[in-house]
Parts: sequence; C-alpha cells; structure tokens
Amino acid sequence: MEDNLITISSYTDIFEAEMAKGFLEDSGFEVFLQNERILSLYPSMAGDMYMIELQVFADAEQEAKTLLEDLDDSYLCTNILRQENALLEGHFQLTSGNHSNQYIEKIRVLQNPAATHVLCNRLAKRLQDYDFDTVIGPAYGAIVLAFDLARILEKSFVFTQRKDGQMVFRNGFDLSQVKKAVIIEDIVSTGGSVQEVIKCALDRGIEVVAIGLMVDRSGGKLDFGLPVESLLTLDIPFWAPEDCELCKDGIKLSKPGSSDKLS
Repeated sequence: MEDNLITISSYTDIFEAEMAKGFLEDSGFEVFLQNERILSLYPSMAGDMYMIELQVFADAEQEAKTLLEDLDDSYLCTNILRQENALLEGHFQLTSGNHSNQYIEKIRVLQNPAATHVLCNRLAKRLQDYDFDTVIGPAYGAIVLAFDLARILEKSFVFTQRKDGQMVFRNGFDLSQVKKAVIIEDIVSTGGSVQEVIKCALDRGIEVVAIGLMVDRSGGKLDFGLPVESLLTLDIPFWAPEDCELCKDGIKLSKPGSSDKLS
C-alpha cells in the first residue's frame, strides 16, 4: 500500500498537519501522516531530520492537492475556534460595553500553544512583506500573539497597556530603535483598542504600517486608514445595551473577560 501513497504536503507542526488531514478527510479522501509519531516524541527534530508528510493514494493526488490549496486562513481559524470550544452562543456583554448573542472566548485558544502558534504562522505569512521592525500587541490577549509573531518574523516586540485610562507602552521598553510597526490584536468589534494603540504609537513617532487580526467580528466594516490582515472575518451582530433585544426578553447577561480595553 505504501508504494501507492504520494506525499502532497509536508509540515513541521503536528497541529497544522492534523488540521490539513481532517480537512481532506471531511472531503472524502483517505489520508495518512508519516513521521507523526516520531515528531510527537521528539519535536526538536522537526524540520531538521524529519517532517510530517501528508499522503494520499496516487489516483487522488491532483484532486487532493487542489483542494488543499483551498485550506485558507478562514477555514483554519474557524476550525481551531470550534475545536477549542471558543465560539459561544448566549447573551454577552462585550469589552466595548455592547451586547451580542455570540462571543469568541480567545482565552480557550491561547490556552493551547500549538493552536496559537498555527494562527501566528498564518498571520506572519500575511505580514511578512510589510516593511516594519517591531510588533506591538495591546495587553493582554494580544501579547501572546504579538510575541510569537515577532519571533517567527525575527522582529522586536513591545506591548501596550492601559494606565489611568490611557493606552501607553509598558515602562522599560527601549523605543529608540522602533521606527515602523505592525499592531496585532486578537478579536475586534468596534476597533477602539486598536485606534488607541495607533495613537499611542504615533505619539512616540512610530509609524504603523499594518494591522493584523485573529478575528474581525465587524464583517470587515472597520476602517483604520491602514491595511488590515485578518485571518477570519465574521459579521456578528451587537447592540447598545438600551437597544438589546436579548435584554428586553429577559435573557441572562454574561460578562466574560476582565480586560479594560475597548474592542
């Protein structure tokens, strides 16, 4: 049987290889992974001595390759959110103060470093052609994303936080060599926190060249006056508290998260 198997893609990340395998299996292909076990036991060998090989039968090679090209960022991000049980339904107060019937619990994704790294890799590919020297992530969730992305792209990293109601760079960072930056955020609805970080950067003489987002839940309606690279765009409704139909129906309100950002 092995003589009839063709490798159509190779991976150094087990999580991403499993996602691709699941994608093809959902489409009706019989799929095999080679070297998965040895790399799960010795991950330091990935990309050095071994890679995980995604294989299908020879007669399905071209069709599977073509389909694999459609494994886009939206599919990958959506499936990771579902796998980590991060897509919630109910009645939620967002960090902006608005209400919504859906909530993305980013912490459940960040709790899985492998899943987070896959998303950062995808975001890095979208941002690699921009000219910048630093990645900025606002506290708290975006710190993880921004740090890993900076490591992947071999850039420096800084983060901002809110102090006395004002978005500022964390004390101690040396900004003297920071000239151009991208801002990374996890989930945005109104874009308030990103706007704050843009202003914070401009006030320090730092040019922001692009915004990278894990999820844009505004349906692509946000305009920062800058290029935006979003892995997943969702049009999730939200309402001001006084206009919320869920409140009027007496549905219990949940207030997940504890950050002070305005997103």
